Amino acid sequence: MIATLTRTARDSVRYRGMWGHWSWIAHRISGLAVLSFLIVHVWDTANATFWPEAYSYTVEVFKWFPFSVGEILLMAAVLFHAYNGIRITLLDFKPEWWEHQRPTAIAVWALFLATYIPIGLFMFSRTLAHCSELAAEGASCWSFPLP
Repeated sequence: MIATLTRTARDSVRYRGMWGHWSWIAHRISGLAVLSFLIVHVWDTANATFWPEAYSYTVEVFKWFPFSVGEILLMAAVLFHAYNGIRITLLDFKPEWWEHQRPTAIAVWALFLATYIPIGLFMFSRTLAHCSELAAEGASCWSFPLP
């Protein structure tokens, strides 16, 4: 994974063209974010069977405000990676379409923003509602849950 991060950092400074380059960087970073989440998710879900106390605790940790914001960013990574992956797949099946890289990349970013903004706002409103519930109980969103 470190080699992948090193390659991403090294290759990101090589300019290959505005829209394709930035889409490539975003696709790479979003893929690594989704992979990282999946590793944590599999570990956490396995704890439900093998270590239920740890599972219950991690569920509480994942409700902590920074993790809630991280979930919103994870949704961005999943959406962009999916939309851009579809674009790349279509372009790979029709190589003559690569000349339309700029408009397809712009379309992916537009579709991403059109879907992510309402979803992100909804998710953030749920996070704020959870913080309000904690405040009503005299707790804080910012206090890390202790075991």
